[in-house]
Amino acid sequence: MAEKMSKEEDSYKALEKISLPFHEIKVWLSCTQRRHIKFAITNPTNVTIGFHLRSTRPSAIKVYPTYGFIEKHDFAMAKVYFPKVDEHDFKVRADRLTVLLAVKPEDLSISEPKLLWDEKDYRLDIFARRCITVKYSKPFENQKIKTSRKSSTKGKETTDEQINEQKTQSHKDAKTNAAAQAIKTVQSNDNDGECEEEGSTKDDQQ
Repeated sequence: MAEKMSKEEDSYKALEKISLPFHEIKVWLSCTQRRHIKFAITNPTNVTIGFHLRSTRPSAIKVYPTYGFIEKHDFAMAKVYFPKVDEHDFKVRADRLTVLLAVKPEDLSISEPKLLWDEKDYRLDIFARRCITVKYSKPFENQKIKTSRKSSTKGKETTDEQINEQKTQSHKDAKTNAAAQAIKTVQSNDNDGECEEEGSTKDDQQ
């Protein structure tokens, strides 16, 4: 009994020494490419530690490795991947990464870390939990570019409309000027005819 209590105390003390490099991260997601971060889980103790990584949104956060063992005075690198997002579908809310930790039982092979977290094989009475809060920055990368492109396209369409209106107005002005010139020419010809008729009348009278 005393030996069991001693082992439990040792397990508690060992797990208390395991810490993560940060408690919160801020991620700037992208609409065109995936993001990733990595961090070390360090084991400064004299026992082998098993870990299990998981997240609150598996569809948006991929972790690797999901399971593993860290031998004494060693470390394991954890990688977290964030796939590219659609700004219209991605719901912005804080997520959480959870790292579960436990001392490896002596009868468990180091090549099968997943079994440590299978309740059918092992029922863990002592384990620790470390959490990392994940927050997202907005706007997402390339979201601004899309918006600016849309604005520039809209501006271009407006400019094209203005140019077309100017061309149409120019054609109308040209037609109006041509019609005015034609009327002026006709009036001028009519006046010339009247002058000729007046002159011939004089000659006849003479």
